[in-house]
Amino acid sequence: MNDFLDYTAAHPLAPQEALQPLTRAECDELLGLFNDAGLPASAMSAEMADGYLTACAIGPVDVPSHEWMTAIFGQSKLPVCADERQQQRLLQLLLRRRSDIETLTSAARDTLAPGQLFTPLTTKVDDAARITPYQLDKNEKRLGRWDYQDWSAGFRRAMLAYREWNIVVHNLDYFNLITPIILLGEGYNPDQPALQIEQDSELPGQLSQSIHDIRDFWLARKNTPAPMPYQREDSKVGRNDPCPCGSGKKYKKCCGA
Repeated sequence: MNDFLDYTAAHPLAPQEALQPLTRAECDELLGLFNDAGLPASAMSAEMADGYLTACAIGPVDVPSHEWMTAIFGQSKLPVCADERQQQRLLQLLLRRRSDIETLTSAARDTLAPGQLFTPLTTKVDDAARITPYQLDKNEKRLGRWDYQDWSAGFRRAMLAYREWNIVVHNLDYFNLITPIILLGEGYNPDQPALQIEQDSELPGQLSQSIHDIRDFWLARKNTPAPMPYQREDSKVGRNDPCPCGSGKKYKKCCGA
């Protein structure tokens, strides 16, 4: 067994595992494994991986496990950890996190209390890495670090990986679905340059709500029947047939000229 396709085929989640949400301790363990398991340099950070995984779980494409694992670790081959037990634990926690996301976002948003909304896996940014008030470089990219930066980058990476997301990314009618993700990814609001993103206490809640709305959006589109192909009600008029207008001429000499 040397790739993720073989691994996921040999280690499917048991039904009880798929239904058992990660505990807070297991979430912390998952975050810690990304820092301590000696992953390849090509691997995403824990937060970026969770953002990528979230987009795969709620988006328009049914992304198989071996495919998102390849993206998260930047390679299709095992091992990703020197310690086999750590590797097994890391991959199983990721599979359960994928199942968690689908479960957490499957209920209609208006039936959920605020505490039941999806919450990204994130860690607090070290204050020493922050630049406050925020500053931009010459390319108008924010300098330093801020909350949800990597998570949003991972989500956006998944959107760019699958062209089916284009209808949301490039259509202003739907762009509001991903606005909180974009704002937290950029780290500032160009429409309100004086506002420090960290001071917008409503934005994390809006991000969680957006995840549920995005899930509902794609589910609705998947469940909408495709339009029937157009069928001509009348038979097609041949060029040498009498013109249907009643002129007595051939169609090619009359309306079909």
